[in-house]
Amino acid sequence: MKDILLLLFDRFGALASVEPLLALFLGAALLAVFLTAVFAPPHPPGPPGGGFNLGWTLYRQAAKVVWAALLVLFLATVVGVTRTYLRQNLEIFQGNHGRVTRANYNAVQTIWGSEQQQADLKVDIYHNEEITERVELDDPAKPAILHQKTVKVSAAGNPYLAENHVVALQQNPRKKGSAVYDGYETNCAFSWKLRNPTDLAQNCTITFPLPAAQAVYHDLTATLNGVDVLPNMQIKDASVVLALNLRPGETFDFRLAFKSRGLAYWYFQVPEPRELRDFTLTVNLADLPAAKLNYPDGCMTPTAVKPLAGGQGVSLTYHLDHALSNKGMGIAFPQLAQPGAVTRAVLNETERAWILSVAVLAIGLTLAGVRQAVVLTVLFSASTAIGYGLLADFSDLLFGFWGTAAIILLPLFLICAWILCKVGGGAGRMLAVELVLAGLIYPCAAGMDSDRQSLYLNLYGLLLLCTNSWLLYQRLEQKLPDPPPRSLASPTQFS
Repeated sequence: MKDILLLLFDRFGALASVEPLLALFLGAALLAVFLTAVFAPPHPPGPPGGGFNLGWTLYRQAAKVVWAALLVLFLATVVGVTRTYLRQNLEIFQGNHGRVTRANYNAVQTIWGSEQQQADLKVDIYHNEEITERVELDDPAKPAILHQKTVKVSAAGNPYLAENHVVALQQNPRKKGSAVYDGYETNCAFSWKLRNPTDLAQNCTITFPLPAAQAVYHDLTATLNGVDVLPNMQIKDASVVLALNLRPGETFDFRLAFKSRGLAYWYFQVPEPRELRDFTLTVNLADLPAAKLNYPDGCMTPTAVKPLAGGQGVSLTYHLDHALSNKGMGIAFPQLAQPGAVTRAVLNETERAWILSVAVLAIGLTLAGVRQAVVLTVLFSASTAIGYGLLADFSDLLFGFWGTAAIILLPLFLICAWILCKVGGGAGRMLAVELVLAGLIYPCAAGMDSDRQSLYLNLYGLLLLCTNSWLLYQRLEQKLPDPPPRSLASPTQFS
């Protein structure tokens, strides 16, 4: 018994630290059950033979206290066991629907492609010079040693005259396990206008870093002044490299295009500190509306957002001229709706809804003076808990959440409400409405509108406080009509 009480107190303390409002109403329900059982009139009203008997009186009071404690312990145990049942249903459903894991995400990266982080073209213009290095010896009588050394001299000046890049991104979700991951396909076309900033013949190395080390790049093309130079390029350190010779002041155009695919976000950055001249990046999002635009960390907002033809997507334009910036440019794709997302969202709220239902039934039936209030509370609460379990089990078989709710969950709550009207006496109808609100309307509203979960909880808490205050006033004034003479266990009115 001691271990059970300690366990119940620990769970109640954990609930109070996480959900204080729920703990308040659940504690009020247990207190109402306890006090009503303690102060219930004795049956039979007096000792055998009539008169006053101190021993009999103490025995009856002690028996009522023990009985009230057993009722509270029974109800608290049922609450704890049923909460475990609800959590197990939720965990099973989450494991089979939309379970995003790092292992599956890594597998999708390996199979499909990883996040694309595209760096700008790196251009190295230089020439080699022969210099003589003189080494003096410690012995002055010996001549100095002369070494011929070749050094690389980088050209001064900014070789970038203009950039015009066009990137088309199309969402292509990938499924792994029970979850869907936000994959996409790319069609990239990059163009640079460059020049030799010196009046000397120079060597030039053009390095184009690939956006992901492990990815597939197809339909790859590279042209220099309209001539295909892809056969002359090398792949080195996850980059495509081209070496060429430049005449003094030579201007040239370099273009590179490819198709690829990635996950989660696409990102472009100019990592080198330099002046951006006539820079334009256009990102076309054919299937992403403006309302769902989101940018990765460290990204600037586009200079223009325009709808694409057909109105399904948008075009982002980044235009910079004579600018200094190392901020990124790109798009983060929105999180996809996972399989069973609506059912999962509602199931996430069923534990709170069920505790509210227990509080509604225990307080309401007790204050209304209904016979076998604790037993009725347990029966109704078990019915609603099983209804949530059936919702998780049949959501894939009965047209998703709405089909299951219409065929199973709604009729179950309506039947419980109808029975509650029959056994609840004068407060039956009010308790039936509260049960439907707490067990059906609240989890649906809070689950589908996650931004306002606390609003729905507080509103229902206020409603429950008002109705319980009215029931308590009616009980104290003895204005509630007697409930119908029904009993599910014994004729003893213990709550």
